[in-house]
Amino acid sequence: MKTSTLFRVSIVALLPWLASPANAQTADMPGADSLIIDGVSCAGNEHTSCEFIRDHLYLKTGQPLDEEEIRNAELRLSSLRNFESVRIRLEKGVRRGAVIVVIEVVEASPIAMEWLLGASSRSESQRAVVASRIGHQNLFGTGKIVDLSAVGLVPFAGDAQNEAYDVSLRYADPQLFDSSRYFAIAGASWRKRSYRDVYGNFGRLDAGQLELTVGRRIADFSYFTYTVIFRPDNNWIAGRYRSDGSFVITTPESYSKRASKLVYGWSTEDDLHFPTQGSTLQITAGGDYEPSSPIGRSHFQFRKTWRRSGAYWTVKVGGDPSPEYRSSFGEDQLFSMSYARPVVPGDLIQRGRWYIEPGLALKGYTSSGTLFYEYGLKAGLRADTKTFGLVDLYLLATKDATR
Repeated sequence: MKTSTLFRVSIVALLPWLASPANAQTADMPGADSLIIDGVSCAGNEHTSCEFIRDHLYLKTGQPLDEEEIRNAELRLSSLRNFESVRIRLEKGVRRGAVIVVIEVVEASPIAMEWLLGASSRSESQRAVVASRIGHQNLFGTGKIVDLSAVGLVPFAGDAQNEAYDVSLRYADPQLFDSSRYFAIAGASWRKRSYRDVYGNFGRLDAGQLELTVGRRIADFSYFTYTVIFRPDNNWIAGRYRSDGSFVITTPESYSKRASKLVYGWSTEDDLHFPTQGSTLQITAGGDYEPSSPIGRSHFQFRKTWRRSGAYWTVKVGGDPSPEYRSSFGEDQLFSMSYARPVVPGDLIQRGRWYIEPGLALKGYTSSGTLFYEYGLKAGLRADTKTFGLVDLYLLATKDATR
């Protein structure tokens, strides 16, 4: 990121004006020791309201200029898929010692597409994984999102069974009631899943689900969300071994028609799909959503990325998170570390990375009460293409450590 450099260049450009006798200030005047914000304006936004852009900067007219908050605002805006690029600069204000903050953006297409195609061999089951999402990420020019996604796990070989389908319709408002701090998500989905491993653990699910989430951002990058879940038609049964060797059948009463969950998280990443820096954390209390996900979600998720020697290194626990109102899908391992190299942009690919990701996952217990886990390797290509949007292609192979 070049935010700090660009910001300092803007300051330097204004120094002759600030230092001139005509603009000298006395110590008893406001802004004698710092610059004062005379206004916040936008540039380059043809289809996006300036209010939506401006609300990502937690500074208002009349407040002292805060360089750290300028950097934070550029990071928040850069992490969205609404813009190809974001740059914040300063212009002279109408008052002495005052500046106008100009947020300059290059807008991305409001139509967002995402495609995933993978093949994996896990827990004695070979399957294809297909997923797609299409949506509008700038409804009414205010950054509101509506999208439709579908995920499928289709088995084609193996002694175990793992088949799942998920269709979801989602609406996200990143600025609920025009607030820069509150956001909301409403969703409706249908999920069907059937699995049985080689040890006899099994599960079957066929249920519709309605969700409503309200969240609030706190501090610079943290947030809380509270979600209520309603399943009008719930059909779920599961059986699994415990550590003492006993076998337990789970009935729909434990996978209730009504549920709720509380999430705390933060995200300082500059991009959801191609992070170059920062970390993301999500901790979930309550909720019984994990059995309904075809590819599984953890109640603890953490991801951190850093750049070294022209490559990107990422540590992940619990898979790829979906911070705040943004959403992602993928087939993950419980713990992994990936090595990624950028792809040279061309006529088809605007940006991309190929990656290698070793990892492991805990799976459950055998009939003798032994905990079994798998270790494996994932390799793939993730690219942001000019025609098809985001495309993720991968292969994943794991081995049961107890067999």
